[in-house]
Amino acid sequence: MITGGASGIGFAIADRLTREEMRIVLADVETGPLDRAVTRLHEAGGEVIGVPTDVSDRDSVDTLAKFVTERVGVPYILCNNAGVGPGAITWETPSSVWEWVIGVNLMGVIHGISAFVPGMVARGEGHVVNTASVAGLAGFPGMAAYCATKHAVVGLSQALQLDLELARSEVRVTVLCPGATKTRMNESGRNWPSTLGPPPPTGLLPGHPKTTESFLENFAATAADPAAVAEQLLEAVQAGRFWAVTDPDPQSWLLPHYHGIMDGTLASSRAF
Repeated sequence: MITGGASGIGFAIADRLTREEMRIVLADVETGPLDRAVTRLHEAGGEVIGVPTDVSDRDSVDTLAKFVTERVGVPYILCNNAGVGPGAITWETPSSVWEWVIGVNLMGVIHGISAFVPGMVARGEGHVVNTASVAGLAGFPGMAAYCATKHAVVGLSQALQLDLELARSEVRVTVLCPGATKTRMNESGRNWPSTLGPPPPTGLLPGHPKTTESFLENFAATAADPAAVAEQLLEAVQAGRFWAVTDPDPQSWLLPHYHGIMDGTLASSRAF
């Protein structure tokens, strides 16, 4: 069961898991790309169902869960993967953007956990994958709302794993923290919800020209293939590992960041 499965990392996970002969349910808010994703996986020999879903809407996720459990049963792997990544300078981020990003990136994960994990616990087997980001481990410029939600997903995932252990459940958790990946995350504005009014007039990339330029240059130079991220995730799930940090060289920026926490200095997470 994969949310945000029509493209990017979600689709790559689905593509990889079909080669493990797993039945796949893809959920996505974009119906056209979802239909095309299902068709591609069918043509590759996969057994796949697509279900249009807005993860920010609890009723929509509950409907998804009811459909999945009735049609194919309780998932063995649940990937709470749907996310949006608009950018803006912290103090210029409109409240509508905060509401949108929190609704998808954080509440979407919470809704997935609430809807599916009870069945997994009752069965006594399963694995929850929550997609966070390296931006859930350190802050990045021009991405305040995104960083805040991804930090929250990391903490939520840690608490979920501890709760499962206290309950003596065999259900396990992996938090996926990819670095820059070749997805359509920078085009998140295509799914701006009309319920929040018009999108910000400045767009949905970092507002300051130099920040935008640096962000896009760094993204183009370092972005990974989603298929490689999916492969690393599968290895983590098979090994029962909590962390799946897929950045090719996380120590180069994570260690200075955490040393800065320990010694009280301000450490930049990455050079821009």
